[in-house]
Amino acid sequence: MNPNDPVEIEVWHGTPSQWINVGTYLFCPVLAAGIVAAYYLIPELESNPLVLAGLIVPVFWALTRYIGTRCKRYVITSQRVKVTTGLLSRHTNEIELYRVRDYSVVEPFWLRLVGCGNIILLTSDRTNPQIVLHAVPGVTALKDEIRKHTEQMRQRRGVRDLEIDSPPPT
Repeated sequence: MNPNDPVEIEVWHGTPSQWINVGTYLFCPVLAAGIVAAYYLIPELESNPLVLAGLIVPVFWALTRYIGTRCKRYVITSQRVKVTTGLLSRHTNEIELYRVRDYSVVEPFWLRLVGCGNIILLTSDRTNPQIVLHAVPGVTALKDEIRKHTEQMRQRRGVRDLEIDSPPPT
């Protein structure tokens, strides 16, 4: 480690908001109510209690969406962006901040209502050309923080981003 290199500090960490699953969370009770209503309203089904075992489907669906979202972790440091996914087996994807070329903020209506949004990072990395941080709170302030640290890392490493346009067709 070079003694002139700054210490890597954690700028932000978090998980996506569960609001990205709101459609599933609203549909699952409707599906469960439909199964129960069908059981009681259709005489042929009332004699088969296994139909109620179908209630496992909406419960399992909602639970897997909850756990899947909960097991995704974002860590932004002064030098890198890390995205970790997985419950039993984990996969961590990292990108050095100096490789980030462009930033976008997307705020879907239902996420904007609760103060969340998505950050899209376009990078020069061939294996990770785009990283999306889904449903993060304080999206604009976080994007500005990432941008600030990206510029600092580019200055420290002496990295310049060249954009070469193709010549116009003749």
